[in-house]
Amino acid sequence: MNYNPISKIPAKDTNATYDMKKVLDGVKALGWRIMPVQGSYNKHWIVSKTVDGQRQELMYGSKYYKLVVNSRDFGIEAGGDLNAFSFAGNLRTELRGAK
Repeated sequence: MNYNPISKIPAKDTNATYDMKKVLDGVKALGWRIMPVQGSYNKHWIVSKTVDGQRQELMYGSKYYKLVVNSRDFGIEAGGDLNAFSFAGNLRTELRGAK
């Protein structure tokens, strides 16, 4: 799996950490539906997005994108590097626009 960070805490902020609940709530507020990855405390499958009241599945069959929330960064993990990079960039743009 390839990991692409969406946001990182700068090294100079030695005591700062990400609050997993706040990150998950922010992603959900954008309309994304997420589900915990079995056996992982910090990973969640990104399953679908609701747009104009319609639920849009990302993929049929197996899940593909994982939202990974670590203490100092969070990002997207996926099987393909280009797909993970692209999806992380899109989600980063959405999160910035929601502020």
